[in-house]
Amino acid sequence: MASPSLRQLEYTVALADHLHFGDAAAAAHVTQPALSAQIRELERRLGVSLFERGARGTTLTPAGRDVVARARTVLGAVGELEMVAAAHQGAIRGSLRIAAIPTIAPYLLPAIIDGIQTAWPDAHVVIEELQSKDLVGSIESGDVDLGVLATPFDTGRLHVESLGDEPFRLAVPDDHPLAQGDSTVPLDVLSGLHVLLLPEGHCLRDHARDACEIAGRAEHSEVKAGSIATLARMVASGMGATLLPASAAPVETRAGSGISTRPFAPPAPGRGIALVWRPTDPRADLFAAVSPALRAEVEAMLEDT
Repeated sequence: MASPSLRQLEYTVALADHLHFGDAAAAAHVTQPALSAQIRELERRLGVSLFERGARGTTLTPAGRDVVARARTVLGAVGELEMVAAAHQGAIRGSLRIAAIPTIAPYLLPAIIDGIQTAWPDAHVVIEELQSKDLVGSIESGDVDLGVLATPFDTGRLHVESLGDEPFRLAVPDDHPLAQGDSTVPLDVLSGLHVLLLPEGHCLRDHARDACEIAGRAEHSEVKAGSIATLARMVASGMGATLLPASAAPVETRAGSGISTRPFAPPAPGRGIALVWRPTDPRADLFAAVSPALRAEVEAMLEDT
């Protein structure tokens, strides 16, 4: 019996993912008749039905579930072979899945992506936003290749490469006394402010809370926002003050925003920016090699804030 082809396995997995022949064909970039013919040929070769086709739609048979699970393993192994070969050529081709936390993605990720696309123009970059814990888990499981997050954070066994340190800035309404002037302010000014924080799950909350505790400020928990943009709007409406990452300040405090920012006097509170990946990834050496260029991109962007 002839062995199943990779194409047949790819089409079978696509149909298992979508359970709709038209959608599976579109995802596989093939016509529906071609996809159907390859799957039927695979069923003929294996001597079992992989899908139940009925008026209510398409479902996997018990045999189909087992075959699809093994097909995913085979396709994953083939993908790793391609990554190993490309790594020996000093290049990354195909899909490169990158995740960033929500408090970094809108502000610093564009500079990082520019550096990656310059280094590996043949890579197809796929971007996803994940909170830190989910990001680490997705890289460990192989669902994501590279992650950009804020430190300190428990990254488990992942390799961590620093891309720089980002200071926080104090954000207050335009009519607040601290909005006047552009000199630095001491950290202990936080002890007299109502500080707005992100909810649990965002590492920016932990980093900002640490700064508040250093300043002798107990956390105010009655008002919490789900994003930096929402925090900024709350500050503009006079609900309190917050700590903005330097990269977010130009975006969230643009002219007419109703918000002013002040830098903190040294030692200023802040966070680290890091690139993380699996040490066992065949492209780990390439990730390490491009890290200095990405660090330069991030540092240049932060200097402009």
